Amino acid sequence: MSKPDVIVIGGGIWGLACAYACVKRGQSVAVYEAGHVGQGASGGVVGSMSPNVPEGWNAMKQFQFEALSSAENFWAEVDVLSGLPSGYGRIGRVMPIVSERDRVLCEERARNADVLWQGKYRWDVLETHRLIPAKAALFGVTHDTLSARMFPAFAVASLAQACLQLGVEIIENHPVTALESGIISGDWGQARAQAIILAGGLDGFALLDGHLAHSTGTGVKGQAALLQCDLGAAPQLYADGVYVIPHAHGVVAVGSTTEKTWDHLEVDAKLETVIEKARSLFPALGNAPVLQRWAGVRPKARRRYPMLGPVPGLNGVFSAMGAYTIGFGIAHKVGEVLADFSGGGSYGLPKNFTVKWHME
Repeated sequence: MSKPDVIVIGGGIWGLACAYACVKRGQSVAVYEAGHVGQGASGGVVGSMSPNVPEGWNAMKQFQFEALSSAENFWAEVDVLSGLPSGYGRIGRVMPIVSERDRVLCEERARNADVLWQGKYRWDVLETHRLIPAKAALFGVTHDTLSARMFPAFAVASLAQACLQLGVEIIENHPVTALESGIISGDWGQARAQAIILAGGLDGFALLDGHLAHSTGTGVKGQAALLQCDLGAAPQLYADGVYVIPHAHGVVAVGSTTEKTWDHLEVDAKLETVIEKARSLFPALGNAPVLQRWAGVRPKARRRYPMLGPVPGLNGVFSAMGAYTIGFGIAHKVGEVLADFSGGGSYGLPKNFTVKWHME
C-alpha cells in the first residue's frame, strides 16, 4: 500500500474499531502497531461492558447507551466475518444494595430506566439473587439487563481478522515516534495519509503532548485474574469495587485494581487481595484455581473522559484516545465517529469527549 487514505496508529480495540469502520466506508487503511496487535490494555481478561446509572441523563450517557445497545449486532457481524469468537454476551449485571438510601435511589433508577433505556432493557430491584450472599443483600440487589461482557483477547483477535478480511493492512513492530499533519515517522521511516487516527493507548499521549497546551493523559495500572470456574449464563457481579465476569468458555475474570501510581508492570500482592476479596464476596467462586494473572496499563485522558475527534493544530489528525474503563463498551461507536471525521464529515460529540474540552 503506497499511500492509504487513513493511517491508524495503534492496534488495540479502538484502533482496530476505527480501521474497521473506515474500510467499510471504502477507505484504504493501514494500521501501525508498535508491537503486536492487542498487546496493551486491550489484551486483558476482564471485559466488562456496563452502563452508567439511569439518572442525570446527558449526552455522554446517551452516547454510551447507544454504543451498548448496538454492540450485540456489531460483534455478531465481526465474528461471522472473522470466523472467530469475540466472547460477546449480553449477560446483565447484579449488584448488592448497601443501604436504605441506596435502595430508594435504585427504585428511582428502575423507573428511569423504563424511559431512558427505551423499554429495551431493565434495571430491576430484587430482594435476593442466588449469587449474592443474604448477608450482603440486606437491602436487596439490582439487576440490569443492558450490561454485557466480552473476552478482550478474543475480541481483539476477531476484530483484527475481520479487518484483514476487508483489506486493512496491519503493520506490527512499527512504533511511531513522531506525528505531524499527514505524516507519521519512526526508526523504520515515514508514512503518509490523507487522515491519521491516533489510537495509541498510553504511548499515544506522548505523540500529542508536544502539539497541545497540556499534558494529554496518563496510565492507570490494573491487575486482574482468570479463574477456572463455570458459572454458565450467570450475570456479571459487582460489589465493593470488585468485578466478577463469567466468560463463555468456563472461566471467570476477577478484577481489578486501580493504581494511579505504580513502579512496575508485573502482578503483585495487590492482585492477591482482589482475588481473596472476590472469593469472600461471592462464595460461588469457591477455591477455583487461578489460570492466569494479568497486569496492564489503561490509558486515561487528562480529564478522564475519552478524547475524540480533530486535534487542534494538526490538520487531518484525529484522536481516539482515553479508553480507560469503558473502552470495550463503546469501541465500535468510537470507530464510527472517527470514520466520520477521517472521511471529511463531522459528528456531534458530547462536549466532554472533544479534544478541545480536554485542553481548556
